[in-house]
Amino acid sequence: MKNSFKDTIEFVGLSYKKEILKIVLINIASLGGIAILYFVFDYFIYVIVAAIALMAIDYLLLSRYKDKKNLILKAREDELIAIISYFEIYLQNKNNVYQSFNLLIPFCSSWMKDKIETFLKEIDKDKTVQPFINFANNFKHLASHSLMLSIYQMVEQGESFEQLTQFNVIYDELAKNRNKELIEQKERSLANMSTFPLAGAGLITVTLTISILSLLGDLINVI
Repeated sequence: MKNSFKDTIEFVGLSYKKEILKIVLINIASLGGIAILYFVFDYFIYVIVAAIALMAIDYLLLSRYKDKKNLILKAREDELIAIISYFEIYLQNKNNVYQSFNLLIPFCSSWMKDKIETFLKEIDKDKTVQPFINFANNFKHLASHSLMLSIYQMVEQGESFEQLTQFNVIYDELAKNRNKELIEQKERSLANMSTFPLAGAGLITVTLTISILSLLGDLINVI
């Protein structure tokens, strides 16, 4: 679990030690604030509310790394779909597979540029399907492998009408699946937003209940 969490932090380009230190300092400062609230106001309700708030903050701090990672992965999938559309245009303009990938580089992000350059270097040394598989492994979508295998077949059999048709079918399927994922993601996001008012109402109810019990306790002590 620790290694997975560390890998996630480093994946998004952050320092694992600095982020852990930041989280620890926030918790120490928050616990110190909770202690001050308790000793100054002498109400246990403040401690409970502050502790719940601290747990919520910790959850947000820890989950944001995974959220950033997912955003990066989705952006890479989207970029692949975008550049492959340019790749198709280059093929139609009578460029071969190697030339078409090379022409994509100026339109790529730094990450994608590095992966394509590595891919082309591997092709120079290895004429098997392995470089295509290695490139597809940079993406989580299974259709990416089918797409790269289709492109490899073009290298082996030439950019014939049949090969281009097969490539177009796989590419359209990849784009369609990505659009479906985006729609489902939006629906999940809207569904999650509907739970926020319920959570807020629940927290208010708990706070009011504890406050009432504390007041009743004070009244009993006075009587």
